[in-house]
Amino acid sequence: MSRIEVNPSRSIGRVDPKIYGHFLSRRRWVADDALYQPGHPEADEAGIRRDVRAALAAAAPPIIRWPGGCTGTTYNWQDGIGPAAQRPRSVDWHFGYDVGNGFGTAEFVSFCRSIGAEPQINLPMGTGTLRDALEWLEYTNGAGPSRWADLRRAHGHPEPFDVRYWQIGNEEWGDWEIGHSTGDEYAVRAREWAKSIKKLDPELQVLALGCWLPDQAVPWTYAVLREAWQYLDYVTAHKYWGCDRTAPDGGYHEMVASGYLEEQAIRAMAGLIDLVAREKGSTKRPRLAFTEWNAGGTQRAMSPTWRGGGTQYRLADALAVAAFLNAMQRQCNTVGLANFAQSINVAGALAVTDEYVIRETVYWPLLLQRQHSGSVAVPVTVDSDGYTLDRDGQQFAVPYLDVSATKDEASRRLWISVINRHRTEEILAELRLPNVPHGLARTWRLWHEDPLGMNTVDDPDAVAPQEEAVDLGSDPKLALPPHSYTILELQF
Repeated sequence: MSRIEVNPSRSIGRVDPKIYGHFLSRRRWVADDALYQPGHPEADEAGIRRDVRAALAAAAPPIIRWPGGCTGTTYNWQDGIGPAAQRPRSVDWHFGYDVGNGFGTAEFVSFCRSIGAEPQINLPMGTGTLRDALEWLEYTNGAGPSRWADLRRAHGHPEPFDVRYWQIGNEEWGDWEIGHSTGDEYAVRAREWAKSIKKLDPELQVLALGCWLPDQAVPWTYAVLREAWQYLDYVTAHKYWGCDRTAPDGGYHEMVASGYLEEQAIRAMAGLIDLVAREKGSTKRPRLAFTEWNAGGTQRAMSPTWRGGGTQYRLADALAVAAFLNAMQRQCNTVGLANFAQSINVAGALAVTDEYVIRETVYWPLLLQRQHSGSVAVPVTVDSDGYTLDRDGQQFAVPYLDVSATKDEASRRLWISVINRHRTEEILAELRLPNVPHGLARTWRLWHEDPLGMNTVDDPDAVAPQEEAVDLGSDPKLALPPHSYTILELQF
């Protein structure tokens, strides 16, 4: 029998709720013509679709990143200000198609505030200059009399937008990116951009690019940390997990291991941050921010002809998402912010067309962890069998059970988040819960008889969580169906 031991009298650290953030790019069928769609029957007076907003609001992202992404590297922020009817369409120079600009800075900030999220703006380094960045910041946050703050007022926004989070660039480490550079080149630019942002407001939160590619992660990130250390609040990473969906198991075992294996890299990056802190003699630590992450490998097209239609994610992908959320909770002293990529279509939590809004399987772990987890991570001891995964010529031992625990001191509630990766077998886990009274508890479970099951247009709730009251009794055990995700809530 497997065992899970959780002692809520102990703690790892505080979980920053910003790890449950989202990414909303300006590209077609995401912000443009999906969330912002004037003329649609569900559109409100601002052009925002009520049905899409309701689905995103239910997941309660505490922070949302915009306008990109690759589509943000060439964004001209001035195209998205002033009267919406007077804004031009423009060509997205990364993807090569035209996009609307009706959803600009004011609309983005307003949308974020309407669902209780902090806006996070990504500054374009591909074609943008430092002057462009500072003028955008002045337009957005300027409180005194100045050219750009006065222009914002003239556009009908007398008060500053007060955007606190600013990311410098997107994926300049990638040769596909407009503005591609070496780590040393980017580090110098990031230092000057971050320094300038802090001159305007020392309290703004600055995110600079780290790199997660195995062959570049250390030299790139080390250069950025050493060069821009004193101005940085976060160093970023992007990660999408692929798998071979044509494999006999549909890539199941590879996909569900992804979040777990990523935790090893988080520990390594924490060590790199500590190394630079030691070199600098510094007590501060920039935190790690996964400003794009998701189960990838869906082969979604990037062409001008692509638009939303149908769903793309399976239960296996949702288990990978849940496992990475677990990992970020366990590594809460390192990871302080994350943006699930992304909210709508392309690689989205929601599949949106003119006719429907469908919650993909990967939407549900985001909602469940946001609604049913606490602000303090609790250490967990797990005794579980597992399997061996062969990846890129290496073998990895992957436990069947992936467990994270969090608590809320005020309400004395404890949440235990458990993934059973075993594809075919139920696992009965013995619960060792010192200082926790046994008895009634509650579970939320995401499961489907098919580990590759999907939500579809015809059956949009095929894979959706079920809530249940359970009595743990005097000898508590938790039955975990195969390929399932469960959150257990108890009082302590």
